[in-house]
Amino acid sequence: MTHGRILAVHDISCVGRCSLTVALPIISSVGLECSVLPTAVLSTHTGGFTGFTYRDLTEDIVPIQKHWQTLGLHFSGFYTGFLGSFQQIDLVKGLIADLSESGTTVYVDPVMADAGKLYSVFDDTFPKGMRKLCEKADVLMPNLTELCFMLDLEYAEGPYTWDYIENIFKESEVFGLKKLVITGVSFEEGKVGAVYKDYETGGSGQIMRDRIDGYFHGTGDVFGSALVGSLESGISLRDSVRIAVDFTVGSIKRTVKSGADVRYGVDFEEGLAKLQRQVSVISKGLTFELASDDKVISRIAGMAANIWPEAYDFLSQDLIEYMIENYQSREAIAKYIDEGYLYYAIQYDGEDIGYIGMAPEEKRMFVSKIYLIKHYRGLGLLDTILKFIISISKGNGLSSMYLTVNRENRSAIAAYQNSGFIIVDKVDKPIGKGFEMNDYIMEMRF
Repeated sequence: MTHGRILAVHDISCVGRCSLTVALPIISSVGLECSVLPTAVLSTHTGGFTGFTYRDLTEDIVPIQKHWQTLGLHFSGFYTGFLGSFQQIDLVKGLIADLSESGTTVYVDPVMADAGKLYSVFDDTFPKGMRKLCEKADVLMPNLTELCFMLDLEYAEGPYTWDYIENIFKESEVFGLKKLVITGVSFEEGKVGAVYKDYETGGSGQIMRDRIDGYFHGTGDVFGSALVGSLESGISLRDSVRIAVDFTVGSIKRTVKSGADVRYGVDFEEGLAKLQRQVSVISKGLTFELASDDKVISRIAGMAANIWPEAYDFLSQDLIEYMIENYQSREAIAKYIDEGYLYYAIQYDGEDIGYIGMAPEEKRMFVSKIYLIKHYRGLGLLDTILKFIISISKGNGLSSMYLTVNRENRSAIAAYQNSGFIIVDKVDKPIGKGFEMNDYIMEMRF
């Protein structure tokens, strides 16, 4: 994990979760030092409130910078958000030029517009000024409105096609970016998320989730801060976007469930512990230990005995006990290995956190088991595990894999679909003693 000093340059609202009151705790939660430079102080943010106070801090920026220079301070990353004037844009460009160090990364969120319209505090000339700052960025994270205004393109409402987004990626090459993340993109009704382009590797993709009706203040800051924290921790662009999307969606869901006044922003605080754990695990990585002796097999069986009762609480207790004894016990796993199955203990930081089991077949890999202990589920580790399985599959000359999942296990079905699996069939299979498994068959090609 990278340990640097990030400078967040945003306004600060004394009440309301947005800008610096979001950036500071989120970035700090993943173990990074987050310094701040307020561009303005408001009594509340401007969304949904009236009568708020506003103090412009433009005149303080240069004296602060000069003091930092006497201390020899430099920053490994800059994260800029709402800037209220052309003067502030020029001052921030100066900060970046004077206080960067070797390898500094510049993150710019060009906050100025949404839904095809500029915010009321800006005129039509502002996007050109903001573009000059964006040309200094390594990572740019606008919404589509902001990007179209800076590129002088006509804004169109979605849903969009991937060809349209790829054209936007192409147009955006003029910025000279390393990475681009566009938020608020939808390809179908009921789904919304982010698309990304890595100009260094050529990779691109999308992370989509179910749309939640309503307008929620500060979610762009929540997303941007989680993205910066993840990328600065050494996590890949795809995984960082996924982390940021899921962290933002989780914050919105908690807010909706609680019935809280949405003017005060979304409940991101409750998700910080999970975010910290997620970033730590993904940045450090997982290891996979082949079950080649009875000791490893016994460890896997022990995990199964703990995982199954709470992971399958929608099944009867009798069925759970039957499944553990016949399919998850030490004897059962050893039998499967003798028949050609491959079992691996999944480890993080030297500790067992789950296991997988798979069997190479003639044309594809059968993934029999993917299980994580509760503390590590929901962290987005499935993609890392699947990459490992894909590498084993390709080593066996296979180009696809399939698995079965209980048709009542909605969370697992959604997770597999988000990772690229599709439902290809369903099966009702008697397994003895009057029990029957009612599964979907899901497949992924690679």
